[in-house]
Amino acid sequence: MVVSAEPRATQVGVDVLKQGGNAVDAAVAVGFALAVTHPSAGNLGGGGFMLIRRAADGETVLVDYREMAPLAASRDMYLDAEGNATADASRAGYKASGVPARLPDSRWRWSGSGP
Repeated sequence: MVVSAEPRATQVGVDVLKQGGNAVDAAVAVGFALAVTHPSAGNLGGGGFMLIRRAADGETVLVDYREMAPLAASRDMYLDAEGNATADASRAGYKASGVPARLPDSRWRWSGSGP
């Protein structure tokens, strides 16, 4: 069974399963398809979590692929010269962006290197 917010993306997942892929393969494929067919799902530029239970050994794995702060980020980057928080600096503008993790994580899972 594959379910998503958009029928064409769902069909992509079904096709992956029919071709011998597993649930993780289907989930990754649906995520990529949603990026095109339902972009407000917000998946390519973001991150998330995936909980996987491996059938082979029953092990449960949590994959955390949330966005990360840029390397130049610092603890005080949202403070003014007096040490006070600057309004909206963490929510708007170039300092508010994170480094997307969705694509590298999906490639890792799809390549078979992941759980």
